[in-house]
Amino acid sequence: MEMESKKKKRNLHIPDDIIFNILRRLPPKSFARFKCVCKSWQSFANQHKYHNQKLLLFSSKTIQSIDIEADEIKAVDLEIPFKVSNPILQIASCNGLLCILTEREGFVIWNPLIGRYKRVSNTSEYKKFGFWYDHSTENYKIVRFKFMRFLDPNSEIQQRCSAEIYSQKSNSWQQKELLPWQIFSIFGDSLFGVLVNETLYWKIDYIHNCAVLCFDTLTEKFDMIKPPDNVHVFGLGAFKGHLCLAEYRKAGHFDIWTREVGKNQNWIKFMNLPPLIERKSSLFYRYLLPICSMKEDEILVGIRNLLTLLPIQREDELFLYSPEAQTYKKFHICDTVKHLIKEVTYTDSFVSP
Repeated sequence: MEMESKKKKRNLHIPDDIIFNILRRLPPKSFARFKCVCKSWQSFANQHKYHNQKLLLFSSKTIQSIDIEADEIKAVDLEIPFKVSNPILQIASCNGLLCILTEREGFVIWNPLIGRYKRVSNTSEYKKFGFWYDHSTENYKIVRFKFMRFLDPNSEIQQRCSAEIYSQKSNSWQQKELLPWQIFSIFGDSLFGVLVNETLYWKIDYIHNCAVLCFDTLTEKFDMIKPPDNVHVFGLGAFKGHLCLAEYRKAGHFDIWTREVGKNQNWIKFMNLPPLIERKSSLFYRYLLPICSMKEDEILVGIRNLLTLLPIQREDELFLYSPEAQTYKKFHICDTVKHLIKEVTYTDSFVSP
C-alpha cells in the first residue's frame, strides 16, 4: 500500500513546461492572480512577454486604454491608483511599464495590469526624458535633461545640457555628463525619447540645424546622427521596431524614412504619405507619422506637432491609411472622452515597479 501511495504522488507532478504553456494562454488579468503561487511562477510571469499592442490616449487627468487588435475598438478608462494633483505632461512606455511625468510631482512608474506604482522624484525642472527597461538586470531606468546657464572664463553666459540617470536598483539619480555645447535645445511634440532596439532618440537643435541625439541604453553613451541629406523639417517616431523619420516635403506630402540595421545604418525612404485633403492647409506645422499596423494591411497614422507643444484635440487626429488605395479614413473609437490630446503604444507585462 505504501509503494502504491508513493507512485500516485509522483504521478501528480506536472512538468513546468506544461504548466507554463497553460499559464501563457490565460488572459493577462487572470495570469496576474496566479503569479504569487510560487517563485517559479513569479519568475516566469516577469519574463513572459505579451504581444497585445494597445493604445493609450491621455490628457491632463484622464488615461484611456484601447485594444487595437480587438473586434470592437473601444476606450476603457484606467483607474489611476495614485493622486494626480497636477496635469500629466507626458507618458512613456516600455515593457508594460508607464513612466508618467506630471507638472510638479515629477515621475511615477506604473504597471496598469498589476496596479503597482512607484513615485521616483518630485521635481518640475526636468521636462525632457527617456525611459527604458534593462532585461538583463531587471532594472528600469530614466534619463532626464536640464539646460543650465553659467559664466565662462570670459564672463559670457553659456548654456549646456546635463543628463542624469535614475536606477530602480539603487533608487537614486546619478549625474551622467554634459552634452556638447553645440546642442542648443531638445525639442519635438513629445517630451520623451523614442525607444527602438535599446536606443533612445530625440530631435535636437545642433548648431541651429535639426539633428538626432542617440542614447545607447546598454553602454549609456550619447551620440549624434544627421538626418537624410537635404532634410530639414521632420519628426521622429517608431514603426514596426524601427526608428522613423517623417519629412515634410510640400503640399502636405510626407516621406517616411527608416534606418538600416548593421554597420552602415543609412537612411532609407520606405513610404510616402499623401496629404490629408481636408486638412491640407493646416498641416504645415504638423506632420503625419505611422503608429502601428492594423487589420487589412491598414496603418494607423497620427498627426503630431512639428514646432510647438500646443495641445491639439485628438478626437479627429487618428486615421487609418490604406497603402494600396492611398486613402485615409477616420479611426473611430467607441466611448472615448473628447480632448484626449496625446497617444502612446504599450503592451502588457508583469514587471513590478
